[in-house]
Formats: sequence, structure tokens, C-alpha cells
Amino acid sequence: MADTERDEELESLEEAQSGSLDYDESPPSDLVAFNELRSCADLFRMHSEGQLRLDPDFQREEVWPRSSQTRFVDSLVKQLPIPSLCFSYDFATSERQVVDGRQRIASIIKFLDSKSWKLSRLKDIDQTISNKTNSDIKAKYPTVYAQVQNTTIPVTVLRCDLQKVSHREYLFMIFHRLNAGGMKLNNQQIRNCIFSGTFNDFLKEAARNFYVVKVFDRGRNWTIRFSSEELILRILSFRESHTNYREPLSKHLNAFMSEHRNPEESVLSQISEQFLKAAEIVQTQFDGYQGKQLSHLNKATLEALFVGVLRNGELLDARSKTENRRCFARLLKDPLFSTHALKGGLAARDKVIARLDRAVEIFS
Repeated sequence: MADTERDEELESLEEAQSGSLDYDESPPSDLVAFNELRSCADLFRMHSEGQLRLDPDFQREEVWPRSSQTRFVDSLVKQLPIPSLCFSYDFATSERQVVDGRQRIASIIKFLDSKSWKLSRLKDIDQTISNKTNSDIKAKYPTVYAQVQNTTIPVTVLRCDLQKVSHREYLFMIFHRLNAGGMKLNNQQIRNCIFSGTFNDFLKEAARNFYVVKVFDRGRNWTIRFSSEELILRILSFRESHTNYREPLSKHLNAFMSEHRNPEESVLSQISEQFLKAAEIVQTQFDGYQGKQLSHLNKATLEALFVGVLRNGELLDARSKTENRRCFARLLKDPLFSTHALKGGLAARDKVIARLDRAVEIFS
């Protein structure tokens, strides 16, 4: 019988899967990297004029606390060595995007912005900025303010064409490698940066749907880490054709999201309608049935449940809730969804296809 209570080891494996790269891309021969210097004033101008994308929602909140932002500004005032930034530059669209250094640039923007922002009171920083607002510093200590404006920071620029698959995959790897320490981005957070578009907007909107939240949401960290968005992406990619799945999972999801980046409005509307209807069915008919909370299910089982429902939507509509619940109970009891079986092949092609085949069969 499948274990529907949370299994810490399985959850750990699924979390590792969301952050693993699983493949290695060599630099495309036509992708060029070069170095440049940008002053803080120039970085602020580029952002203000829409020339530099920070994707402010890729982590849904700033990771650095105000004390860290204050110490960074202090480093600029004191002209201490600053680690280089990394931007991608899509020469086809002239769009620049921050690959590494968002927290540093966010601190610069806060300090140079016209909106009042108060720095932290700290003993180990220049006391002309400690516990002062940026507007006060600009008025009372113009030399200090100008010091920050004029400080230059090295920038590595990746000149690329994001219409090319090889360039997108390489940029994905660079995001992953540069964020390998500290509060690193997982794969879906990186996709949110690279594959922005109407489909990505839909994923974020769907993740906030009432029924989706009831089924998927497991707390603040789950939300910040874009876990719901990635699970929805997985479901929709397998709903379309799970038999075409090829490992690794991260590359499969990248390809699907890239292909569906900006679908026709009618196509996206249909995807949205079908998925949200499935979410309503799953939550209202199965959540809490026989004491099983869907938010306690592992991702692989939830994914299969949704694919089974989506691929058999008309049949579920025609059947009674009691009959649908019997199908749900069969899914939970199936050996393919036991904790032991799942641990043995979360993303292995044969295991994934077998699970999804079984889910579609159970609800058919």
C-alpha cells in the first residue's frame, strides 16, 4: 500500500531533483563572453530605463536582509573589492538580464533610488551612513553619495541568442553554477528568469489558484522555491505526451517550457481551463478522502494523479464522486506508488512512463 504520509527521505530526494542539473553543456562556439566595467550610477540608470532585467519575483522576496544590504553599500563607500556581476545580453532583442548579482544590484538601486530607504545601524560600517536614510546621506554627505555612484564594478557579459536552444541550455547551466552556494536558485527559479513569457505568467497565476494552493502548497519555503510552478509544469508536460519523455528531467522541462514560452492566447486559455478544472476536481473529490491529505502526497504521486485526471476528464465528469474516489484509492494502493518503488526511480524514464501509464489506466 502506498504511504501517503510525508516521507522525509523521499521529500529530500525530490528536493534534490528540483535543484540538480543532471547534464553538462559545453559552451556554444558562437556564444561570446567579454568583460566590462559599470559604475553604480550606470547600473541604476540601466535598470530605471528598462535595459537591465532583474526579475524581481524570481525568489519572490529579497534574500539579503537590510543589514547585508547596508554592509554592501558600506563596501562601495570604502571602495572595497566587489565580486564581479554576470549579465546575459541577447543581441537579437538587446535585452540584458542579471545572471549573478541580483542582491548586489538591488542594494544599489535601493540606495540610489529617489524613494527613502533607511540603512541599518551597525558598528562596523562608516558612521556617516549608519542608521541614515539614502536621502539624508545625499543631502548631508554628497561626497559619500557620489562615491557610491562612481564606484565601478566588473561585469562578465554573455553575448547570446536566446532563440537558440544551445544558448538557452548553456545559460541555464551558468545560472545553476553561479548560484551553487548559499541561497542557490533551484531549476524552476532559473526557468522563471530564462523562459519568461505568457506561459510562465500562467504558471505563477495557476500556483495561486485556490484549489491548487489547497493541494500543492506546503508552506512559505515551498512558495518561495517555485515548487508549485514546477509541479504544474511537470504535469502539463506529461499530460501532452509522457511517452516521449527522455531523461534528464530538467532538460525535458526546459524544452517544454521553451517550446510553450508564448503560446497563442486560445491555446493558453484551453490549457488554463483544463488544468484548473482538474485542480478543482482533485481537491473537492479527493482531498481528505479516507483521511488522506493531498498536501502530504509526494510530487510523483500528485503528478500522476493529475495526469490521470486530465487525460480522462470527460470520464470523470460522467462518473459519480464515489466511483472517482474508488479510482483514487486504487492509485494510492498501487505498488508503483509505494515509497520503496518511488525511491528507486523518481525521474528514470521507464519508471516515470510506467507510473503515468498506470494512472491514466486507473482513471480510464
